[in-house]
Amino acid sequence: MLSQEYVTKKMEEWPKHYNPAEIEPKWENLWLSKEYWEKVFRFDEKSNKPVFYIDTPPPFTSGELHMGHAYWVTIADAIARFKKLQGYNVLIPQGWDTQGLPTELKVQYKLGIPKENRELFLQKCIEWTNEMINRMKTAMIRLGYRPDWEDFEYKTYSPEYRKVIQKSLIDMYKMGIVKIKEGPVYWCPKCETAVAQSEVGYLEKEGVLVYISFPLKDGGEIVIATTRPELLAATQAVVVNPTDERYKDLIGKTAIVPIFNKEVKIIADEAVEKDFGTGAVMVSTYGDPQDIKWKLKYDLPSTEIIDNKGRIKGTGILDGLTVAQAKQKMIEILKEKGYVRKIEKIKHNVLSHTERSDCLSPIEFLTKKQIYIDVLKFKDKLLEEYKKMQFKPSRMSYYLEEWIKSLEWDWNISRQRVYGTPLPFWYCDNNHLIPAKEEDLPVDPTKTKPPFEKCPYCGLPLKPVTDVADVWIDSSVTVIYLSGFYTNKERFAKAFPASLRLQGTDIIRTWLFYTFFRTLMLTGNVPFKQVLINGQVLGPDGSRMSKSKGNVVSPLERVNEFGADAIRMTLLDASIGEDFPFKWDNVRGKKLLLQKLWNASRLSYPFIHGKDITKPNDLHILDKWILIKHKKFVKKAIEAYNSYDFYIIIDELYNYFWETVADEYLELIKYRLFNEDQSALYTLRRILKDIIIILHPIVPHITEEIYSRLFGDKISVLLEELPNVDDIEEDKEAEKIGDYVKKFNSMVRTSKIKNKMSIVTPVNVKLYASNDMIESIKKVENDVKITLKINSLEYIPSQDREEVIIEKAENQPMGV
Repeated sequence: MLSQEYVTKKMEEWPKHYNPAEIEPKWENLWLSKEYWEKVFRFDEKSNKPVFYIDTPPPFTSGELHMGHAYWVTIADAIARFKKLQGYNVLIPQGWDTQGLPTELKVQYKLGIPKENRELFLQKCIEWTNEMINRMKTAMIRLGYRPDWEDFEYKTYSPEYRKVIQKSLIDMYKMGIVKIKEGPVYWCPKCETAVAQSEVGYLEKEGVLVYISFPLKDGGEIVIATTRPELLAATQAVVVNPTDERYKDLIGKTAIVPIFNKEVKIIADEAVEKDFGTGAVMVSTYGDPQDIKWKLKYDLPSTEIIDNKGRIKGTGILDGLTVAQAKQKMIEILKEKGYVRKIEKIKHNVLSHTERSDCLSPIEFLTKKQIYIDVLKFKDKLLEEYKKMQFKPSRMSYYLEEWIKSLEWDWNISRQRVYGTPLPFWYCDNNHLIPAKEEDLPVDPTKTKPPFEKCPYCGLPLKPVTDVADVWIDSSVTVIYLSGFYTNKERFAKAFPASLRLQGTDIIRTWLFYTFFRTLMLTGNVPFKQVLINGQVLGPDGSRMSKSKGNVVSPLERVNEFGADAIRMTLLDASIGEDFPFKWDNVRGKKLLLQKLWNASRLSYPFIHGKDITKPNDLHILDKWILIKHKKFVKKAIEAYNSYDFYIIIDELYNYFWETVADEYLELIKYRLFNEDQSALYTLRRILKDIIIILHPIVPHITEEIYSRLFGDKISVLLEELPNVDDIEEDKEAEKIGDYVKKFNSMVRTSKIKNKMSIVTPVNVKLYASNDMIESIKKVENDVKITLKINSLEYIPSQDREEVIIEKAENQPMGV
């Protein structure tokens, strides 16, 4: 029998309070050590274990690790750790989406480096990028994130990554689907670059609908309604609906564009909405996507009056003005000349650069020579192939399907920027594309001689493509790069398709679609077996986080106070795919739960640490009861991990660990622990170790610390295996008795509280209950009397009454 003095002294070796600010960085540093990388976190190329490859998002290197990053980092890390415990050879890379306009703007305006000094500009872009990576990486590590930094960290600007990007483009060129074409493109005047369909969307804005009189050549007028009077100089036709009785007699006649006196035909097309404005609209080049369709359909001429910066040109009276200024001036001129019939204030949808939240500028359509990848002709194939990927939640596949259906443009991959992957092509004036030699990759055509002096197709001089690639060209080859499609056929055979793609809802139509499309074209297969789409982390008020709202929460602002594990648990306590508010009060609650785990482990330490404990031939009935509960918990937890339902594990942790193990079972076995009862010692050691292993993927720091103090069999929990509970036999009688004991204990404690007694106050108890409950309690009467400090226990059978009556006992109850 152990003495109280011994137990107390042993417990002093274990700190009373869990201190995450001290313990968590210790483990983060250990995980980064060479020993832990080699033994725990390294992806083993030579292993025969099945591979589980998670295609993690390469975040743009802004330098700020926001709560959205923290969420997917936590999900990825939890899945990777679970899969290691499950016996997989886990490949968890981490990349950085390094190139793009935001970095260019930082270097251009914050550092004052002009783009014209191309070499210095690129050097400063890379320096800025690396500084931002270091900040973000430090924050990720502080959250317990441990990918294979050593072998599988990548930067999209690196030569080896660029080589894969360029090789993939040349391969697609050889398939005949990369082409140079001249035509209207989505253009952002603020960013001064072309953008793809996936980067634009409609924003509701206030505007005006101007009713303008177009004189008819033969006399009379036709009144059109437009939101873009500044484009009058580019008008090519007036269009009406063929079924509109008001204009039947005008179809085929000639109208005069006011102010500019340009003659245009009145044509009929069913796409015109009769109920919008006057039912007559002008076709200008280009006001919106519909203008482009009409221009192509009716072979209309094109007049470009907007330059790259969004200013008017070629009109005389409006030249040099911004689009907004030109709109206002044009209205004033039309009013002065008597052409305005009416002006309505409206709210309407304006096509904008929505993919960049710091831009949101209205999009214009400019005629440019750009490089495209054919996408539209593969729509039917894409709509079939995406079904081979399993989505979590399943409803998320709908968004990919709808995006594919909505595609109207091929993918314009040219960007008029500096900091990006050079497109590995030269071209001639006849629009022939000539690729670089593969042995020369990666190349910059502006610095490298073309493979031929003249175009091999027509003999014209070759010019380098000076544009860089769309950033989604970079990030859409993550699977190609990491699986070793071009570089490591052995790894590719084991790691492709990737086991899991992890990402948010906001990039379904970009990163997910482009990776799916490009991988399918290059390999003939889908890139992923499963796609996990997480929701958004909202501000504490339940709305989207925004600096203007003042509801932005940084994941690290209170990490030392509450701990990364409590933050991780809070983030994972949401159903995958659902948006949820982040509140520090919830984190505080999770820290209390972790303290409960710490307390239970500390209490167990004197009894099980370093002890030779074996399973006895016969288990105590309450030990059988808790093992049955434990079996259910373990099986439910593993099932939840496999379906990525982390919140179920956290819910069960409260129900099973807090309410059953910590509050009931540990109290019931204390006296047996002091007596060194093998049944209690074996059961406690087993369930605690299993709980630590099960919880490790969610809360890795505290579980490593407890494991090292309490068990320490290996250097990390991750070198253990998932608990096997199949040997735990079902015992309905033991389960029933344990459940009755739990209920009885609760009744006695509640009664003590109502009677303003201390929990440790000795009492006499009368139990009114069914015969079944009474007989169950009798079988473990000694345990409950010792646990609850009951001096005498009287049983009173009752079929309709379940109650305890207590009174303070004069004598001390039987105890240790």
